[in-house]
Amino acid sequence: MKTKQLHCETCKTRGDSLLHFCHQNELENLSENKTCTTYKAGQVIFHEGSMPVGLFCVNSGKIKLHKMGSDGKEQIIRLVKPGDFIGYRALMSSSPFSASATALEEAAICFIPKATFFSILKYNSALSEGLMKLLCANLEESERRLTEMAYKPVRERLAEALIMIKNTYEDKEFAEPEFSFSITREDLAGFVGTAKETVIRLLSDMKKEGLIKADGRKITILEPEKLIHISKMYD
Repeated sequence: MKTKQLHCETCKTRGDSLLHFCHQNELENLSENKTCTTYKAGQVIFHEGSMPVGLFCVNSGKIKLHKMGSDGKEQIIRLVKPGDFIGYRALMSSSPFSASATALEEAAICFIPKATFFSILKYNSALSEGLMKLLCANLEESERRLTEMAYKPVRERLAEALIMIKNTYEDKEFAEPEFSFSITREDLAGFVGTAKETVIRLLSDMKKEGLIKADGRKITILEPEKLIHISKMYD
């Protein structure tokens, strides 16, 4: 369903996105041409294999980028937070989406048509440079995760995933002593690259060790430094 129009000029997440490189007239152009949609939890934003016709910018909510492995299991490639672009790699290369995007919770997403985005990108060198750096950073991150999936034990990967979720979604300005988030065990297993049963067992072990609290979907990180230490044991 469509939500009320969100204006780039006054967007609270613009400072966390590449759109902070845009000038006032460019922001006005984006606001005039984009559409804003609210997605419910579990609703797909775009499907793997479809062709991009524009760029998506997350205004609020949590998104997962995921694809199906050769074994038929879902693998989560990346978690997305407000202010992030999604679908830009496929858009820039004029190729199909390599993964699907699905809302983990209710999310407001702005869609910028290809022609509008490219018209701004053509004359804004700072935006072009920022996008290039983002593409390189994501490629480096993908290569790192592939290496870790092959060599790092599951317990270490789970510890790293918990810290990565914390770093992605924690409000840095109003950070609490204990960070809590909600995620299904299936999604967490897809992010770690293992079976749900393995994640459940390892979370139970971490709970007994006092590293986390777990209540249904809710996980609270109690000892982030110890989890970081575990995640780096095989680095």
